[in-house]
Amino acid sequence: MNSVCIYGQTQSIHINKSNETIILDGLLNEAIWKSAEKAEAFQMSYPHDTLKAVSQTEVMLCYNDNFLYIAAICHANTDGDYIAQSLKRDFSFPVNDAFAVFIDAFQDKATGFSFAVSPYGVQRDGIVSRGGEHGVTTSWDGVWFAEVNQEENLWTLEMAIPFNTLRFKSDESTWRINFARNDLKRNEISTWAPVPRNFNVATLAFTGELLWDQPPKSKGGTVNLNPYAAMAVSKDLASTDTKTKGKPNGGIDAKWAITSALNLDITINPDFSQVEVDQQVINLDRFEISFPERRFFFLENSDLFSGLGNSRVRPFFSRRIGVSGGESTRILGGLKLSGKINKDWRIGLLDVQTAKVKDIALSENYLVATIERRVLQGSTFDAFVTNRQAFPTKDSLGQKNYNTTAGAEFNFRSKNSNIVSKAFLHYATNNEKLNDGFAFGAKTRYKTRKINVFLGVDAVGENYITDMGYVPRLYYTNDLGESVRKDYVQYRTNGSYRFYFKKSKIIDFMGPFYGFNLYTHKNFNYQEHDLEVGWNIKFMNSSSLEFSYEESNPILFYNFSLSGLNAAFAPGNYHQNFLNAAFNTGKRQKLNGSGTIGYGQKYLGKQLSIKGEMNYRPKPWGAFSVNLSYQDLFDFPEIYGEASLLLIGTKTEISFTRDLFWTTFLQYNTQQNNFNINTRFQWRFRPMSDLYFVITNNYFLDPFATKDWMFVLKANYSFNL
Repeated sequence: MNSVCIYGQTQSIHINKSNETIILDGLLNEAIWKSAEKAEAFQMSYPHDTLKAVSQTEVMLCYNDNFLYIAAICHANTDGDYIAQSLKRDFSFPVNDAFAVFIDAFQDKATGFSFAVSPYGVQRDGIVSRGGEHGVTTSWDGVWFAEVNQEENLWTLEMAIPFNTLRFKSDESTWRINFARNDLKRNEISTWAPVPRNFNVATLAFTGELLWDQPPKSKGGTVNLNPYAAMAVSKDLASTDTKTKGKPNGGIDAKWAITSALNLDITINPDFSQVEVDQQVINLDRFEISFPERRFFFLENSDLFSGLGNSRVRPFFSRRIGVSGGESTRILGGLKLSGKINKDWRIGLLDVQTAKVKDIALSENYLVATIERRVLQGSTFDAFVTNRQAFPTKDSLGQKNYNTTAGAEFNFRSKNSNIVSKAFLHYATNNEKLNDGFAFGAKTRYKTRKINVFLGVDAVGENYITDMGYVPRLYYTNDLGESVRKDYVQYRTNGSYRFYFKKSKIIDFMGPFYGFNLYTHKNFNYQEHDLEVGWNIKFMNSSSLEFSYEESNPILFYNFSLSGLNAAFAPGNYHQNFLNAAFNTGKRQKLNGSGTIGYGQKYLGKQLSIKGEMNYRPKPWGAFSVNLSYQDLFDFPEIYGEASLLLIGTKTEISFTRDLFWTTFLQYNTQQNNFNINTRFQWRFRPMSDLYFVITNNYFLDPFATKDWMFVLKANYSFNL
């Protein structure tokens, strides 16, 4: 069973054109599947990465003028009892039995596509960006087809991926490709081209070659239209106008494949009422928190825009568009040009126009343009500019109203991706033309099986004003309730070390981890610091146990009120410490969960923090979860009082078929004095064409009363020209 694994050794598989009609049924009874070359001898990636996989997989490929076909035989030790969280599209690969393919058609080891299918025929697709370091972004949806067939101790599958769904260059006869398989019953992840266990299986540095008998032809020039019609009925009992309102709506999304690698997306009067709600959190931090983008228009090639800066210094954050002062504003339309010009160049242009909202917001235009050049294998140089322009362009005093940010970035990735680095320099300006609008940063991570070390520094000027960005630490609220800015420099490092137990049947690995952040002003005057040290244990059954200690010295520049308490804390530094214990069962079992308990000093008092999640998956048709967050603030001086904040959220997913879903969220949040009900019915009656029925209700908790409600009926239909 033992084998020698050499990472980076090139594997290859040939693909030939077939004139045979392939019936997509998962049975593999076409002649081409018997004669096609096989990708086999899969290697474990987890729990060991030096052994052949126990659950072997055989993969075959062929194509015709319109489709890339992939077939696979997935050997297993079970019969019809596979692990699947639901029948809903875009499942999570690590917690579902599945087969996946990763395609790097430009061989740049930076961007690509992924397509996966479960033993129940559920599809998953997404974009691989930044080399696959963080896996697959499944918010992108493409048109493709898959069917499976279950037999005793194995399941087979067939995929048909239209060439106009892929992005590639017509004269390339070699692509990079890899296949992955997850068998949760054996707790085994395996790949065709070996991937070390400390890397995500989507990492494009570890791929083999797909050798075409002749280069596939580009399908550029196709146009997809997706018009929608919607009707919303709502009532806001918390406002002065409590009338029931009915609002019909309609619009269209269009996608033009200018080439097979470059797209133009256009949206007119988009409606995002069917987008899944955010999972709420209790926020006791001094700074704003962010939620991920879920709106379809902003997602394809989003790494060109959202990947700018880092998670703490973002010059562009798409969720700023369509919101002003916490109120929603209507998007009139937008366009996005994104993709590859050739093997070495990518471009992105996003322009969105919002409507004026009386007494709330002006009509505004949001523009972001990026260009990316591959300079080394897997490394890139990026330049960008963002601009927010209000209309009218001048106010009554003749003052302009705009905000512009520009910058350059370099992303480095070593050949085997064990070193990943980034450096950036940004400058922001607006109609006030203030100084000190710079921001810069540099970071590097070194990762092996045992060692993971990160070093970084960020510096943000007081006037790095990015109206389209996300820089939470820059902003504070003064004693008059005004937003003010404070420059800072953050020095940060974190890391971990793993001790592996190869002969143990219980423990996979264990080891220490740490994190440290030091904040100063730009003149190096101390602001604050925080430190975390801990010990992590990962078990062979995929469960984990973690213990940690946190120590911090947060600074308050102004009076700060902690949610639920009766008085504000005075400016100054405050010593805090926290002990945490966390446990995760993993998601292999039908009933699984995780939990964290923490206790320690919070400003002038104490905090008990309890967070937990419980999931139950009786069959693939159903998934039920409960999330709990309880924050108890006590032992403060009498003037502050005490507070107990509770958030309970439940999610119910019923999959009647692979195309018919019902999802319900319930969220009870005492911090926001709100009880939210969101239930959504979705019927995908043909590819990329859906019918939605969404109900949203919000209630005050004390006293319990209706705040507002809304019913939405929406249908969209996709067709190609």
